[in-house]
Amino acid sequence: MKKTRNLDFLFHPSSIAIAGVSDKANKFNFGLKFLEALTQFGFCGKLYSVNPAGGEINGSVIYKSVKDIPGPVDFIISAIPAPYTPQLVDEAAAKGVRAIHFFTSGFGEIENTEGKRLQADIIARAGKGGIRVIGPNCLGLYCPAGGLSFNGDFARTAGHVAMISQSGGNAAHCIQDGTSRGLYFSKVISMGNGADLNESDYLEYLAGDPETRVITAYLEGTREGERFFRALKSAAEAKPVIILKVGTSESGAEAAVSHTTALAGSDQIWQGVLSQTGAIRAGNIEEMVDIALAFEHMPPPAGKRIVIVGIGGGASVLLADAFSHAGLELPKLSDDLRRQLMDIFPSEAGRIFKNPIDLNHFETQEKFFQTLGTLDQCAEADMLAIHVAFDHFGLISSQEKELWVDTFLELISQVKKDLKKPTAVILHSFSSAGMNALAHRAAGKLAASGIAVFPSVARAALALSKFTRYHLQ
Repeated sequence: MKKTRNLDFLFHPSSIAIAGVSDKANKFNFGLKFLEALTQFGFCGKLYSVNPAGGEINGSVIYKSVKDIPGPVDFIISAIPAPYTPQLVDEAAAKGVRAIHFFTSGFGEIENTEGKRLQADIIARAGKGGIRVIGPNCLGLYCPAGGLSFNGDFARTAGHVAMISQSGGNAAHCIQDGTSRGLYFSKVISMGNGADLNESDYLEYLAGDPETRVITAYLEGTREGERFFRALKSAAEAKPVIILKVGTSESGAEAAVSHTTALAGSDQIWQGVLSQTGAIRAGNIEEMVDIALAFEHMPPPAGKRIVIVGIGGGASVLLADAFSHAGLELPKLSDDLRRQLMDIFPSEAGRIFKNPIDLNHFETQEKFFQTLGTLDQCAEADMLAIHVAFDHFGLISSQEKELWVDTFLELISQVKKDLKKPTAVILHSFSSAGMNALAHRAAGKLAASGIAVFPSVARAALALSKFTRYHLQ
């Protein structure tokens, strides 16, 4: 059985050659896009451009062949048409290249036999030459620590979450959604067809990767069922693994085969596999990011009891329903705890000292600190959630809300440092574009402080429920 335990060499190459770079300024060129992305991202190793036509790009020579490059080459990104790839593989083997990423499509994912034959040919040639293959038909690697990215605009901050994706577009979506919310990545792998290195290889590697604390995966299917089961089980025993399995409908399964050749399989079987291995199932990319965010920014809870503090009596009802339906417990506050809270707010008018707690408004910095500090020390709660919906400030103008938000952000950022219990913030707006923008700005600032922020009650309840269930199972 093929096993790949150490793939560090993929993520930390000293030199990269990009095949298919054109010097024609008026022509859109994928090879040039990869070159620009790596340069902009700050890859510190040597970059070489390759094209049989030769030429020059940005003052650097374009080599006619990989063999013409004067120094060693660790890694090749191929953006050339599929029919020309066998020759590239042979040249790479002669050069001592360790890995090739095939961006180009036109291989096993298409229906004609030529594409499948071509894919089998390059994999056989690569195997003979000791080369590992990423793809084909994929965007490749994103690894901030190694200076690797297929988009120069991606965050350069390295985190602890890894992603395996059979879709390049969804990998990019996850990176952008995650980093906008303070979730940073150790490694993201867009694997496409996975003709050589596949989801099992990457799971086996990431399970032991010290730079990765949480594994996420977008999967359309697998072609090595038994091996995948073992790899997933082993990985899930080592660290949280969050799986977004798609292709659950008949139409989705057909689309999966056309996209990456993945065999989707029965959803019932997949649910059984995920349950037996201890993996966490996500329903969409946003939920996958939500769950990963909880693991990255919140310590393990001691139980499933949550106390929620927020603003708005009606919101409290919605919160109670959402968290209860998600399987979390909202304990009743003891008489002693209620007395402590009422001591902080002598006037009970407009406030509800139950769970969820409705403070009506936070009033002062000192009282806000006291409230959360009291809840952090109470015996009733295993977790805390702070809920703020800007729309609930019915008597406050938009301008006043903007001033209040800055104060609120400072309060949350300060108090979070002293809290021992896992704490999440639910921050959103239902109304105008201006209020939505304000909520988004506020969420970004909180995320930068390492706070788990969720954009809706429903998403917070679902993510925290799965986060808690993992730790208590």
